Amino acid sequence: MTSIDTGAGAGVRASFQSIIQAAETLIKAGVLSPSLHGNISVRIPGTDSIVLTGRASLAAFAEEELAILDLDGNVLRGRLEPTAHEIVHMHTTPYKLRRDVGCVIHTHSPYSSTYAVASKPLECISEAMSRSEMTEPVPIAKYAPRGSKQAVENIAGVITDRTKGILLENHGILTLGPDANAAARVVIVMEETAFLGIHAAALGGAKLIPSSMLHASAERAAEFQRAGTLESGKSRA
Repeated sequence: MTSIDTGAGAGVRASFQSIIQAAETLIKAGVLSPSLHGNISVRIPGTDSIVLTGRASLAAFAEEELAILDLDGNVLRGRLEPTAHEIVHMHTTPYKLRRDVGCVIHTHSPYSSTYAVASKPLECISEAMSRSEMTEPVPIAKYAPRGSKQAVENIAGVITDRTKGILLENHGILTLGPDANAAARVVIVMEETAFLGIHAAALGGAKLIPSSMLHASAERAAEFQRAGTLESGKSRA
């Protein structure tokens, strides 16, 4: 892999910018807790290193507040506040397990975190989830003190090659994506779905999307994507 010191400068800058954009997206979407708590990491292209936000809030921050780490958690550039060290391996573990992961986001998004503190998997009850190919229930990583070896093992234990979101029991959520935009989108999809699930409980509970239809929405979206832009004089079924 390319080292940080021999040519990853452009990748580092792009990673910084993608983190800032993802944070702005989540804040504008209104899917964060009142404190705007969260942290984001992005894999630097062509390396086994990540850029990580080192503060608890996703409110406006400067590039100087971001750190570069290797996947063993060693700080290669910048610095992390003492309290930030407890989140390091929560971020590095998904990158170690899956080469396709390019971004990891952690938040305390209220509605999806409600499922986490209730230790209840978030099932595919919304088209937003099925369209995002999140057809399996969002799994729960059992509780252990933040940053502990057991907490990290619990997270690793629920990650499969299809995992996009994780509920951190009694804590919050973790999302994975090929890039920062995709991981931010998973936060939004989970929060929207959790909102619907909690409110549907007042009407007798949410209805699961039938198993025969779970992939239909994503397949339909792919069909429209392949068809391209709709122009004047053309129709689309």
